[in-house]
Amino acid sequence: MDRLVDKTIGAHLFLTEAEAGASLPEHVENLVIGGGIAGASIAAHLAERGAGVALLEANVLGSGTTWHAAGLVTGSRTTTSLTQLAKYGIDLYSKLEERSGIEVAFEKRGSLMIARTPGRVDEVDYAYDVAVHNGVDAKLLEPQDVPSIWPAADPSGILKALLVPGDGHINPGYAAIALAKLAHEHGALIHEHVRVLEVLVEDGRAVGVRTDRGVVRADRVVLACGLWTRELAGTAGAQVPLYAAEHLHVRTAKVAEDVARPPVFRDLDNHYYIRGEDGHLLVGAFEPDGVPKADADISAEGFAEFAAAWEHFAPIRGKAEAAVPLLAGTDFERFLNAPESFTPDGNFLLGETAEVSSLFVAAGFNSQGIIFAPGIGKELAEWMLSGSPGFDASAVDVRRFSRHQSNPSYLHERTTEALGRLYAMHWPQLQPVTARNVRRSPLHERVAALGACFGEQNGWERANWYGEPSTSPVYEYSYGRQNWFEPVGREHQAAREGVAIFDLSSFAKIEIAGPEALEVLQQTVTADVDIPIGKAVYTLALTGRGGIQLDGTILRLEADRFWFITPAATQDMTFGLLRSRARGRAAAVFDATSGWAVIGVMGPQCRELLEAVSPGAWSDADLPYTHSAEVALGGGFVRALRLSFVGELGYELYVPAELAVAAFDALWEAGRPLGARMAGYHALDSLRSEKGFRHLGHDIGPADDPYTAGLGFTVAKAKDFGFAGGAALRGLDRKALPERTAYVKLLDSEPLLHHDEAVLVDGRVVGRVTSGAYGHTLGAAVGQVRVAAEALSANEAPAEIRIKGVPVPAVLSKRPFYDPEGTRLRG
Repeated sequence: MDRLVDKTIGAHLFLTEAEAGASLPEHVENLVIGGGIAGASIAAHLAERGAGVALLEANVLGSGTTWHAAGLVTGSRTTTSLTQLAKYGIDLYSKLEERSGIEVAFEKRGSLMIARTPGRVDEVDYAYDVAVHNGVDAKLLEPQDVPSIWPAADPSGILKALLVPGDGHINPGYAAIALAKLAHEHGALIHEHVRVLEVLVEDGRAVGVRTDRGVVRADRVVLACGLWTRELAGTAGAQVPLYAAEHLHVRTAKVAEDVARPPVFRDLDNHYYIRGEDGHLLVGAFEPDGVPKADADISAEGFAEFAAAWEHFAPIRGKAEAAVPLLAGTDFERFLNAPESFTPDGNFLLGETAEVSSLFVAAGFNSQGIIFAPGIGKELAEWMLSGSPGFDASAVDVRRFSRHQSNPSYLHERTTEALGRLYAMHWPQLQPVTARNVRRSPLHERVAALGACFGEQNGWERANWYGEPSTSPVYEYSYGRQNWFEPVGREHQAAREGVAIFDLSSFAKIEIAGPEALEVLQQTVTADVDIPIGKAVYTLALTGRGGIQLDGTILRLEADRFWFITPAATQDMTFGLLRSRARGRAAAVFDATSGWAVIGVMGPQCRELLEAVSPGAWSDADLPYTHSAEVALGGGFVRALRLSFVGELGYELYVPAELAVAAFDALWEAGRPLGARMAGYHALDSLRSEKGFRHLGHDIGPADDPYTAGLGFTVAKAKDFGFAGGAALRGLDRKALPERTAYVKLLDSEPLLHHDEAVLVDGRVVGRVTSGAYGHTLGAAVGQVRVAAEALSANEAPAEIRIKGVPVPAVLSKRPFYDPEGTRLRG
């Protein structure tokens, strides 16, 4: 059974002739565009929940990018959230043939990931910890163990390996057909050979599609059409940053049965995998020099292929033949080179678009669609029907990107790197190297001259740390202390003991103004924002389930004018949310981010510095905590807001972009006698970790309610839950929450924390680390954890954190380890 041979197989396996020739419906509750593995899974999960569904496929089920996939499946990924999605896929595939009656050739042969470098050994150890924490059967192997698992492999050069016995592979085309059949059995309408031409939008909401066979109206539309999703979303004005690249695998002639039956062999350091296929070996590549393809260069007929690229494949072929010598003496009988879509950060795109309500996306799977399709089908069906994600979608939310990241030339360049990132080293703080220096702060040249090492966030070039002035420092990656550890320690110390200056210009600044601006905000966020002009308040915006989709600061500029200031990663999400809530109201929303630079001046000596450039404006009487004022500085005027994310006295200065350099120069010159130091985002992370401030996307997200997250203080009692998501909070028993957020500090000063490490109390796993950093003031790694409520009955408790398989002594606390009373923050 080979989907690559018979490309005519599709819905006729289960549809009657009358069903296959039926007219399109005039209206359907949920309309799924795309009959690949993702679209079929979404349709099946929607239909199983009793929802009305129609699926439209331009060709036949299982075509697009599904038909040529290698079908690899695994139950373990790099984070808890993604691992849970992947695990669901293993469970569904193991029962799919029995449930559907269609042979899908699911084989649990396991997978073997080998490590050839010390860095990869650390990554393997980390992957093992995440797998075990999430209940995935996994085993660490030494080099001498490999031949017994993979006899054809040469064990030389292997330092360690990770065996996941429950992994395997499936026939992806038939799996898609089987899922579509399940959808059909639960009432879904399946239509092949229907080309969608346009998404129809009315009043900012998707209401259906126009096809080559007429219009179909719908309450909700989901685009699961692979590499064509970006183009189709564009007809509705929605941005979906994905781009195609050549993706290849080759198949050998027949080999001995014992050679073809071992687990999937993943040689990540050499950028390839090997799996058995009907007595053959399949060798697939994730080369670091990908070949991007524009849409115009790809056939839309459903089974697009490119010419065999033996020369491009040659370096990886050589490495594979060296590692598995029998390949050198075996003929290759097939070279398959076909398109797959990739995203700027290597994670897929899921959820409702920021620009158009009721338009959902499931695409850009970066060659992991077979792994994730069952899980995203389940979760997106829940999201569509309830209006909110039921899992931590932060890393995959389609709204996480900037608009400019959908630019075709940007995507073309980034995709040369993106294809290989799946098998590249997943270093902590790894930064992309392509499509850089596109989106820069007004202060970029100034901070570069002072030794900034830049990272990328939402397309922004941001100073993550500083080397010596007039140098161009670069990352030297490891899972241990990287080369920025000591410089960041000095930046951290400056913020704690003196004064540090941060370029925070990437903060999103979304303005809402008009007679109903206050009412829109009151209905959107948890805090009471009917506050005095010039005052700010920290708040949350919740999903309908009561989960946290945004956190940030609302600043009242005038009686009917506000800023919602949020992290850079949520700029489009914030703008889209407010624009949707303000539609039809007397309130205008626009994105003011590019118009304002932000300079953070933080630390015990910050007032002394600021007094030197603008006297008489910085005392408690002049500018109380959480208040703002317009202040003369650097030849112009700035909006000074007394807030700090570092746990010390501090001010955020909002400077018109055209005045930013002059303001910065005045501050830097005045700060030199005080020993002021530039500081970057790594220091900011270290400082906020000591103080226990939350990080959206790690410590808090859509799966977390404010009370479990320890942010109940943001919920204004006076509003009586009269805001979006409030009804879900009303029913919570806050005295019986199953989990709570707490703080952790390692008792050994050497190990580091990243995220997703297991927390143990009395030898029992009680939770996980959500984020961590080295606390330079405290002299040890610190972080935040989500633990079972009963794990911490006292203010502090002994615990252990499992790091690379070893329990490291730690202490849990109900309060942050640095300045728990917040006295330093208020000066």
